[in-house]
Amino acid sequence: MPRHAYTVHGMNGAPRPLRKRCVFAVKKKRIEPQRTQGTILCRLQYNKPNMIIWVLVGYIWLMVHRIFEVWPAYAAFRPILVCLICLVLLWLFGAKEKRALGNIFTLALLFYTFALFLSATLSPFTDFFNHDFQNWLKEIIFFVILMTCVKTERDLKIVVTGFTVSVFLYMAHSYRGYLNGNVIYEAGANRLIGLNTFYGDPNDYGTFLVFSLPLILPLITLCKKYWHYLFVLGYFLLTLRSALGTGSRTAFMMMLVLAALIILASRHRFKLIPLVLAVAVVSWFVLPEQMQNRYRTIWDDSINEQANINREGRLAGFYDGLRNWENYPLSGVGPAMHGVALDSPFQSHNLYGQLAGETGTVGMTAFAAMLLCIAINHFNIWRHYQFLRERNLGHEGIYCWRVSIAIMCAILMVLLQGIGLHNAYRFPWIWFGAFQALAALIILDKVDAALKGKLLPGLPAKK
Repeated sequence: MPRHAYTVHGMNGAPRPLRKRCVFAVKKKRIEPQRTQGTILCRLQYNKPNMIIWVLVGYIWLMVHRIFEVWPAYAAFRPILVCLICLVLLWLFGAKEKRALGNIFTLALLFYTFALFLSATLSPFTDFFNHDFQNWLKEIIFFVILMTCVKTERDLKIVVTGFTVSVFLYMAHSYRGYLNGNVIYEAGANRLIGLNTFYGDPNDYGTFLVFSLPLILPLITLCKKYWHYLFVLGYFLLTLRSALGTGSRTAFMMMLVLAALIILASRHRFKLIPLVLAVAVVSWFVLPEQMQNRYRTIWDDSINEQANINREGRLAGFYDGLRNWENYPLSGVGPAMHGVALDSPFQSHNLYGQLAGETGTVGMTAFAAMLLCIAINHFNIWRHYQFLRERNLGHEGIYCWRVSIAIMCAILMVLLQGIGLHNAYRFPWIWFGAFQALAALIILDKVDAALKGKLLPGLPAKK
């Protein structure tokens, strides 16, 4: 009897012919789902990803690594702009069956974009052609293309993994520069820096590595071979070494908070506590003395006077932002106009002072709405994942669930980064929100498929 003549029974008990494109093991007239394959009976699940998905990954790599800032000769070609134009052309003429922007995060992001537009146009210090606002609009274009072209879980895996690999390549390149003497002496210590100018500052670079670290959680879900796990371990160790080498006190505190979250969320928390403590002790004694003194300034004000000045500058930036908000309560002074409004050469170096002073009440409301929508998406993904687990389909939703957990941790890290940096207009808010929104849409598709009998029970999901 030919293989396609076998039948399987759906959720309602009615027999249905087995499709040829689905991968099943036929043994003694029994049909069992393969361990390594999904069980969704849909041709789209096994189609090759569209070319535009790989161009999206290329754009992510350019934005993270920014190789044209390392070698300025390439900057004349405007690689990010060229890549974005290629994405738009592919989206207009090459992408078929675009997904609708059907997620609440899209509305919140549009509201925040409107708040920035209102702030830029009503500001007496700048206008619509504000550089920061234009860069934000470019990321909105990327967001629309990403949300409409990533339609399957496989596409999402490629994009999220592409982000993680891009961060690893940038981090490895920067660490190679550190071994060759590319450091900056600041606040009494030789500090590791990023190679490009966008994240070249040690504080920017260290916090960027820490808030990108949670994205290895969904990557662990895809690990099947030993070298996959070795890559994850190497990524973690290199992040730990690089972040500590930057001397960023904000990054140091972010790592402590992230370690506490991992311990509290794990079922093996009592086994993790001694492991985390051992890693912390070894990492501390591996650091040179000048870097240890840099981190001691968190609780000891007498070690370095410059470190105290920097900390007081962050606090002053918050209060200066409140002053700008008091003078322009509705829409603020405009994106990146904090220093201009105060007749100062410095920015706020504080997310919350930046939001209040530069975007006003409208901007703060829109930003809070964005965070609320991220929390709602996380709750919906959890609810749908529990629905699938109750039907022995947890393996179908485990990746989307882990993406959402990683995004929640990453967003919390970016909020902590905002204590010492002004990051209200940077791409992580858009990218991380998009990754989670796509996970919410994909797991909802799986729930609909389960209700229609298009998903077969498989192996129990990992807890």
